[in-house]
Amino acid sequence: MIVGYKFEKFRLGMVVPNLDDSSLLGEFQILNFSMASVVSPIKDSVDDIFTLKQVHGTDAVFIENGKIYYFDSVNDFSYSLKRTFEADSVITVDRGINIGIRSADCAPIMFYVDGVVGGIHAGWRGLKSGIINKTLRLVSERYNVNPSDGVYFILPCIHSCCYEVGKEFLEWAKDFCLVRGDKVYFDIPKFILSELVGLGVKEDNIYYSPLCTSCYSNVLPSYRATKTENRIESYISLI
Repeated sequence: MIVGYKFEKFRLGMVVPNLDDSSLLGEFQILNFSMASVVSPIKDSVDDIFTLKQVHGTDAVFIENGKIYYFDSVNDFSYSLKRTFEADSVITVDRGINIGIRSADCAPIMFYVDGVVGGIHAGWRGLKSGIINKTLRLVSERYNVNPSDGVYFILPCIHSCCYEVGKEFLEWAKDFCLVRGDKVYFDIPKFILSELVGLGVKEDNIYYSPLCTSCYSNVLPSYRATKTENRIESYISLI
């Protein structure tokens, strides 16, 4: 099933395997942005989504004027003819190109800022390595825009109700962990929200789905819950 939303300047949506119209999770409940005056739901159609080979790193791919540029860990832009990239962020200023992030527990962060759209694959490794700050710094430097002026969407991911992690998380993410007995649980959405607010983004411009992929693994892919090979494909494109 494709759940799509049309904004004034961009489209946002998800391709969810095995989800149909009869599911108890309707399209409003899946995203639940409470933005009726800003966004209208549509039955979208997606012919092709540009996705990455995600590796839980911080490298980024930029699509500009039909050309693909790769920004690697040595901080160097390079033009490439490849179609497969090991990266975890994708950004474009070209209209009509669906760029996507694949996930099954990690958080897809989709964003729009002043004519630029992007997606970030945010698992704990990327978050610990600063993928949000790095990606938005690159966007700011390359396009002379202020990420604090953007709108951000944290799509369905695993939540702290289910995301048990090791005690070493307390060393770098203590404020975003819950301790229940001798177990530690990591709150991905809360961590992302803090990162974005720290960059000057207003909380009113950050929207996130309340759904935990593990809790709803009967309809949303969750690798941790079911070891599924299915993935949500979250996408965004400029209109």
